[in-house]
Amino acid sequence: MCPDFELVEREYQNGLDPLEMDEYGSADPDKTVKAYRRSAAGNEQPLPSDVRPPSVLKDTLDYLVDNVLSEYPLLKCHGFLRDRTRSIRQDFTLQNIRDITAVQVHERIARFHILCLHEMCELEDDKFSEQQETEQLRKVLLSLIEFYDDLRDEGIETANEAEFRAYYIITHLRDNDITRQAMSLPPHIFTNPYLKRALEFYGLAQRNNEIEESSSRRNKPENIEACQNYYSRFFKLVGAPDTPFLMACLLEWHFPEVRKGALKAMNKAYLMQHQGVEAEDVRRVLAYDTLRQLMEEAYVYGLPVDMGLGQPSIRFGQKYHTNKKAFFFAGKFHLFSSFFL
Repeated sequence: MCPDFELVEREYQNGLDPLEMDEYGSADPDKTVKAYRRSAAGNEQPLPSDVRPPSVLKDTLDYLVDNVLSEYPLLKCHGFLRDRTRSIRQDFTLQNIRDITAVQVHERIARFHILCLHEMCELEDDKFSEQQETEQLRKVLLSLIEFYDDLRDEGIETANEAEFRAYYIITHLRDNDITRQAMSLPPHIFTNPYLKRALEFYGLAQRNNEIEESSSRRNKPENIEACQNYYSRFFKLVGAPDTPFLMACLLEWHFPEVRKGALKAMNKAYLMQHQGVEAEDVRRVLAYDTLRQLMEEAYVYGLPVDMGLGQPSIRFGQKYHTNKKAFFFAGKFHLFSSFFL
């Protein structure tokens, strides 16, 4: 799983991962896995003998999943697995291998990244980077899309193509070109339940209240003027029994943006004279895990919380969003954290 020279080199340079060491702190040949090496000026091209063939790459992934991921907590082994699966993909790229084995390996790696996004999304930034994980997932999915197209040109169909094309759509929910790409797919892929559900989420996630792009706000998605801002349907569909688990895990990455658009839509829909909407109702509609999580985001977005009825209510209809210190008032309005004390 690791070239002999690299094993000796990393042991000499103290570059071994703890998961690759034996009980004495030395390199264990049965546990050492070839590390990812970034392509850069000054780095020599790998020797042909150091590039692993497809069968070895598949066995290496089997070891990482069956022996490492199954035995250690995800938090402990995640960095190691992300680096070593990236090295596996690198060896496929170096050999320009795009066969069924490459598809099977990349599909398992994509599922690993999706599960990590779900399981680790609430960790602190120093323990998990959602941006880096998403970047690697998008690269894996893009490689899979290319593999599927190349194999179809050779008359080869793959069993899970619709599933991973659906994941590709989910990772590009605000890309206006993604529906055009989907319509060019063969009918048996386009009508697959995975793809139909992904396109349904694509439609529900569109917004028409996004802040326009400016010099200080770059790369903002375009507003879709005719969309319905149907956020309640979005979250109901996420929890539907026929929504695949991994698709729901991947959609979790989009929750903050969908909720932001929903709160902005509510702020326009409800008048300031309204007594407020019970926070528990908003929490249920927007699928927040806890009431505290909703209250914290209401604070960030400048929405006052009314405690006059004994239960927190969110006062929408704010015309002017002020800074953080002006959201709560003495008497009728109380700082939401006191509700949880």
